[in-house]
Amino acid sequence: MSTHVQMDLSPGMSGGIGVAPIQDLVARVVSYCTHPRSGWHTYDMPGLVARRDGHFKQIAPWSLLWATSLSGRLSASDVAGFTHEFRTELVQRLTSLSAKNLADMNDAEVKGLTLLCRSGYSGLWAPKVTKMLALYRPDAVPVLDGHVAMAMGFRRDGFRSGKEPRWRRIEQTLLTLRCILSQQQGELTQIRDQVAHAVSDIGKVTDLRLLDIIIWTSQDDRMSRPGSPTDFWLNSQHRDYQPGGFDPLPLQ
Repeated sequence: MSTHVQMDLSPGMSGGIGVAPIQDLVARVVSYCTHPRSGWHTYDMPGLVARRDGHFKQIAPWSLLWATSLSGRLSASDVAGFTHEFRTELVQRLTSLSAKNLADMNDAEVKGLTLLCRSGYSGLWAPKVTKMLALYRPDAVPVLDGHVAMAMGFRRDGFRSGKEPRWRRIEQTLLTLRCILSQQQGELTQIRDQVAHAVSDIGKVTDLRLLDIIIWTSQDDRMSRPGSPTDFWLNSQHRDYQPGGFDPLPLQ
């Protein structure tokens, strides 16, 4: 793998995270997937099993709780607001969404995706809603949390603050992600192929979810906080990957 290959994680976005060497992105993804408490083990792999077993063929009162497995930080009022009326509107927006991958959507279809991603109510906006919806449509719905907002050059609350400005930020981000997926496919393939040497299950996630992990870990590595210094994912010692163990157990 060439050490000179880079990937632009925020093309056209002023103040965005910019370019990063492919080898750094590979290291971050491997660290994320082998860390025992990362979203890979609490969200991605359990989500694959749940999708196989049909859990994402409906939106139920408990469906919102899936966001918690990716640090959704739900409150009692969030769950209380997930009413039948709101779920009905969410189902309508989800089922009317184009069946295409985000990379293949045209501008009008991205607008429909924007409408879905901006669904919510007071206290429950894109950072929480998309953590649930990305499990239903992992090929089309990205996780739009504070890390992704900052990676795109916005403030941490960019996807939950304001109304029409928030809507514009969401659409702009979706268009940027579409650009990355369609124009940097070769780089994504290189990353996936390299990660596969250490993480056998990496081929089970969509390109969009792989890109989610790349952007999130790269942004997280720009930040320093107790227990997570700058470049935590880049410099973490890789553990042996432990696949499996997510199948449901029948009651005897």
